[in-house]
Amino acid sequence: MKLYDSHTHLNTDPLFENWRIYLQSFIDAGGVGLVNSWASESYNVQGIEIAKQAESLKLKAWSPLSQIIVKATLGRHPLECVEWDMTLQNIPAKMQWLKDLCLANIKYVVAIGECGIDLHYPWSLERLDTQKQLFTEHCKLARELDLPLVVHSRDAFPETFEILKNYTDLTIYFHCWGYGPEQIKILQDLKIKKLFFGFCGNITYKKADELRKSLHIVPLDQLLLETDAPYLTPQIIRGETNHPAHVKYIYDFVADFLKISPELLSQHTEINFHSIYKI
Repeated sequence: MKLYDSHTHLNTDPLFENWRIYLQSFIDAGGVGLVNSWASESYNVQGIEIAKQAESLKLKAWSPLSQIIVKATLGRHPLECVEWDMTLQNIPAKMQWLKDLCLANIKYVVAIGECGIDLHYPWSLERLDTQKQLFTEHCKLARELDLPLVVHSRDAFPETFEILKNYTDLTIYFHCWGYGPEQIKILQDLKIKKLFFGFCGNITYKKADELRKSLHIVPLDQLLLETDAPYLTPQIIRGETNHPAHVKYIYDFVADFLKISPELLSQHTEINFHSIYKI
């Protein structure tokens, strides 16, 4: 069974130092494609670095016909507006830097993001205007470069939707889906050009009933699976550092929950991975 990790973070601590080892573990588990994403200057650069170096690595493939796909997305996380130094004044310069990095490495970049709105922390609301502006600039850049948009939205569906409704011409990937079936239907009714929903290890958590209700109504042609590693380790190995090879546990859980074969699930996620990222 072929495994795809549609959104992960080998380019961040604590995985970056040993990313080659984790990549080999992913291949050993059946992995054939992954995309590194994050949202600070250093992590964006490290995502490009991994994609470039992976081309020349002599990795032990699980099949002699396999060629591991390693790509990157580039973006600025909404929490940069809350915890770091992103302001309304410096957004233009920081987005220009991101655009320049993308154009200089377009062979390795498959999407803009992750980006969006995050109101998880009580103090996040104080910087909502900055988050909205930063998110809007990402949407504009994705449109300009004809790239998909990877959305991070936490405790902020109305605010996220308010912006996205102006960009239905984009391919949109809601990574680490965190809402319920009602929000799935709202987005589907928006008639977005292409729409995908990513589910992570938290789909396996005991209290994730709303996520599982969402999973139940997502069409297979809109479904992506991801680790979001090193975060959201699947329940079966909770407490361990998450990494891309652990996506196999998410595949197993989702196939069992949907009552379909792992092979059928793999076929659909493979098609969707190639469709969204134009690989």
